[in-house]
Amino acid sequence: MDDQGGDSVSVWRVGGAARVAGYAIPAVVGVKALFGWAGWVSSPGAETARLAGLWSGLAVGVALFFWWAILRVRLEVGPDGIVAVNPWGTHHLALDEVASGRLGAWGAEFHHGDGFKSTAYALSELAAGTSQDRRFAELQAVLEADPDSSSQ
Repeated sequence: MDDQGGDSVSVWRVGGAARVAGYAIPAVVGVKALFGWAGWVSSPGAETARLAGLWSGLAVGVALFFWWAILRVRLEVGPDGIVAVNPWGTHHLALDEVASGRLGAWGAEFHHGDGFKSTAYALSELAAGTSQDRRFAELQAVLEADPDSSSQ
């Protein structure tokens, strides 16, 4: 049971260097935008305002990109099933729809009984070259703990 009184849900997110980059790079660009606006305050002019606005727009764009591609990506496993939130969409799977699961090149792959598969990018480290065996073992332990689960 979680703090809200419901059934527990296990959640995995992108970790490692990709997650650090998802926070650090937008922060660096945002600080550059703040310095641009500080420069405009100290010497107002059209050119300094243009540069500060350019950096501000870039900061917003970079922050939205990293949020969309890395920070919002997650895998949730609970009693209602599996929810894989990826950059291009969200996959909802009932636990009985999953025929098997394995670790693929882009994350955990859930093979459906009808031949299709869904990939959860949250376990991929976005091809950072690191082993995801430990995180996939955690996922398997959660799936095996559910008596209704039929995945590996």
